[in-house]
Amino acid sequence: MERIITLTTDFGLRDEYVGVMKGVILCRAPSVGIVDLCHGIRPHDIRQAAALLDASYRFFPKATIHLVVVDPGVGGNRRLIAVRADNHWFLAPDNGVLTPMLDPKRFQAGFILQCDHLYLNPVSATFHGRDMLAPVAAQMAMGLNPAQLGPPLHPEQCVLLPQVKPVVDPERGLIIGAVVDTDHFGNLRTNIARSMLALLAERHDPMNGTTIIGTHSIHGISDSYDSREPGAPLAIIGSRDTLEICVNLGDAARLLKAGPNARVLVKAAAKRPGPPPRG
Repeated sequence: MERIITLTTDFGLRDEYVGVMKGVILCRAPSVGIVDLCHGIRPHDIRQAAALLDASYRFFPKATIHLVVVDPGVGGNRRLIAVRADNHWFLAPDNGVLTPMLDPKRFQAGFILQCDHLYLNPVSATFHGRDMLAPVAAQMAMGLNPAQLGPPLHPEQCVLLPQVKPVVDPERGLIIGAVVDTDHFGNLRTNIARSMLALLAERHDPMNGTTIIGTHSIHGISDSYDSREPGAPLAIIGSRDTLEICVNLGDAARLLKAGPNARVLVKAAAKRPGPPPRG
């Protein structure tokens, strides 16, 4: 099976940047499959790119090469790295964008890119995605031994994004989390996972509780967008298996005037008593 390279950037599609990177890859690996994972990352938003990569990579075949260019420090002192995690390869700047892959449960190997002979010449000071990362990805797709990329890399040597975890209180049936991102439709993605809601279920009923964001309260967690009237807010478990706050046929970020870092509170309902035992 031919290798696959995915591309994630904050380049957008107005300029030639994405197309030129593909051209560089295809010059060295003509039979490789290239998948545009996303080029709509907000400019310089390393955290958004890390979350997107974390939610997406597992849907690709093992040994896929994921090339990430969200690189506000391009041309500076930051390093370029290759990381093997969960049997996938990731090429990116060492700026925190690979934080999820550096988790000890996933990390398998890493290398600092020091392989000038693989780069385009001359190397632009502003486009390392084209001149350094794309050629390396192509050579890896063609079978290059990753050990030839440069010195070994260990997770503790890497830049990590600060991780703010939700507070889960099963006793009181509460979760305090936050919005981490908004998607193209204006849905507000939170850091509250389905598994966290399950932790409340022993003593409470999170699916019939209340989700609070700002001055807005939403009753219950819906099974579908159209469970509410058009224009009405709702809470739902999204495709990333986390709680999302949405508006049926609308834009939650705009309607609720909320975005990344907005506080989200889930208050689980009291459990209804079950039927009395028979006998």
